[in-house]
Amino acid sequence: MPPQQPTDRLAAVRQLAATGSLQALGRHLYRENAAHRGDWTLDGGALVRLLQELPVERRVALLRRTSEGLAETAVHAPPECRGLATLNVLLAQGLSAQQLAPWREPLMAEAAGRLVVWEGWRLTALLEADLAAGRELPADVLATARRTALIATVPGGLAAVVGRFTGPVLNPGEPWADRALADLAGTPDDTDLRALLGHALTATGAKPTAKWLRAGRPLVDAVGPHRLRAAVAQWFALVGQPRRQALAAFQHSGPALYDPDPYNWHALQGLAALLTLTPPHPEAAEALGALAEAALIRIRGFGPRSPRTAAAAVRALTALGGPDARAELERLAPVVAAGPLAYKPTAKAVAAALTGWGA
Repeated sequence: MPPQQPTDRLAAVRQLAATGSLQALGRHLYRENAAHRGDWTLDGGALVRLLQELPVERRVALLRRTSEGLAETAVHAPPECRGLATLNVLLAQGLSAQQLAPWREPLMAEAAGRLVVWEGWRLTALLEADLAAGRELPADVLATARRTALIATVPGGLAAVVGRFTGPVLNPGEPWADRALADLAGTPDDTDLRALLGHALTATGAKPTAKWLRAGRPLVDAVGPHRLRAAVAQWFALVGQPRRQALAAFQHSGPALYDPDPYNWHALQGLAALLTLTPPHPEAAEALGALAEAALIRIRGFGPRSPRTAAAAVRALTALGGPDARAELERLAPVVAAGPLAYKPTAKAVAAALTGWGA
């Protein structure tokens, strides 16, 4: 069968658009997307312009149809998702938030109420459409997008777009993050502390690199060791508390109250490492011990909240040094070896730290 010519493509779409069957039109667009690998510019964009000329209500109904198909496409034909998401953005182009409400508001509500959206392409299309229109995202929607970009099974290209939105430096909802955001809001000049939190968010694991620590030192100096210890001690003390509002869980059933926010917990790991750039102090040692315990709280069907954060806290205690850090490791040793917070890798790390200390 010879390839379909541009005029034939337009005629087929024009006929389907006139029949009143959005289902048939949607199926045809799925085939077009697959056949041309999501390239909607082949005919100079004429096909897209034809769709954009549909009456607004019909155009938005088609947008909802193609958006709903992204979830199934993500399972059965993942490479085709990018093209469908692009089509979503093109269909939304030029329409106001009010006109888009039948499509936009359900996606907003879904994102605001979830820990993570398993299939991220619809969320990507929503973000790209809002970005193109110059709209800002609600903080809870941006938070879900940040989390989805980090850990969703199908993140859907979110990483490339989510960072282009402005928003709070941390995701709201966790008590410790809410307190940190409140502290920033209550500080006349929060530039230094905000910059330090921004650097903490770039931590990528329990063991910071020397380059990362070097970049963090002037930020710690700007905030000041005393101020940093006081802030972090208050924040870490709240890490064990549940979220102020439950979200729909991602990997297991039931509401997510204690599930860690992976975006925020990068900051916790980074803050633990940055504490090692301050002189040894009992306040810092106690804060790191509290963080290790909070990270090992078990979630039903999931396990410890964040073993990586617990490892970061133990490593920071070791690097901090001094009698207070050693005393905190000695206190943690039986806690992480037995009981509700027992976790063998953390217990081994504590034991190794104490052995290296000559315990």
